[in-house]
Amino acid sequence: MKVAIIGAGFAGLTCAYELEKYGIKPVLYEKNNFIGEAYEHVTAILEIVHRPIKDIVDYLNQDLGIYLKPVNPVDTLIHNSPNNRAIMKGNFGYFYKRGREKTSVKNQLFSKLKNTKVILNEMADYKKLSKKYDHVVVATGNPNFTEELGCWQEWFVSMEKVAVVTGDFNPKAIVMWINNDYAKNGYAYLAPFNEKKAYIIMVVPCITEEQLDSYWNVFLNTENIKYKIIEEYNLKHKAGLVYPHRVQNIHFAGTAGGGIDPFLGFGQMNSIKTGIMTARSIVKGKNYEKLIKKVIRNNEYSYEFRKAFNRMSNKDYDILINLLDLPIIKQLIYNTQINVLKLGGEFLAKLNKRYEIKESNKKSFY
Repeated sequence: MKVAIIGAGFAGLTCAYELEKYGIKPVLYEKNNFIGEAYEHVTAILEIVHRPIKDIVDYLNQDLGIYLKPVNPVDTLIHNSPNNRAIMKGNFGYFYKRGREKTSVKNQLFSKLKNTKVILNEMADYKKLSKKYDHVVVATGNPNFTEELGCWQEWFVSMEKVAVVTGDFNPKAIVMWINNDYAKNGYAYLAPFNEKKAYIIMVVPCITEEQLDSYWNVFLNTENIKYKIIEEYNLKHKAGLVYPHRVQNIHFAGTAGGGIDPFLGFGQMNSIKTGIMTARSIVKGKNYEKLIKKVIRNNEYSYEFRKAFNRMSNKDYDILINLLDLPIIKQLIYNTQINVLKLGGEFLAKLNKRYEIKESNKKSFY
């Protein structure tokens, strides 16, 4: 069986790794001349987003057969609204390093490949490859091809300002800020590489790249961020729904398959899962939509959180953070195995539907 994979990201690499287990030797096309990412940063995979998984490292290793060494565990979550702060302690997940270094998570995955032909610096054309290979897996890290094929429904678009900074940090803590004055209905967060270096990202929806710097300056001033910035860059972020996830012999995985959640923008675990499920679908002839149904459903729950969050004001943020700081709420949300995403998503779906009907009736009246 001949399989081509476009993109050496989480989905593409895990798909290749899984295919190798079944004796298939895929060809992996990567547009860059390196494996990894152009910019060094660190991201987190959090247990609360992926319940009932209790430990991310164990799950990847034991259930999916992939051991990925994290930078540090996450044991502290610090939430900041305009006037309030809530601090949570517990076992929340892990930080993973991103970039080009051998210790980066994508290069850890790449090092596991033994029988995959990798072609770097190649802008592969999925249409041409679909005629040459039995299966083509699109794992490009963007929805360009799914948009082109009419399989993409956009949910959330934002601009991101990213900075690598130096200072003094808790290497096991995530710090998050929500404030409409600079992030609109987005957010900012800090994730540390170590005690002296960290990564800050600010996500702002519905603005242009030209407007981003002014929002960034308001963030720095409002939150009194005084860290030394050693690197800075801008990114565009898209989240949406993809359907179908297979068109003839072309499969969509990872971000190209709508893997990024539209609330917080996490996508690593979804990309890993869809990459593996794509391979299993190809090898075993199983229905790809059924194999990734839970991933897509969780993103739909996340979208309900996003819609509700879009209506919140700074006053609402203060109330939310006060609630999160209540001991019983802390215990229920962060220190149990309650599936907050599922239960919250189902509740918010009903609430959002009522709001949409109410707004529709208002427009009809006027």
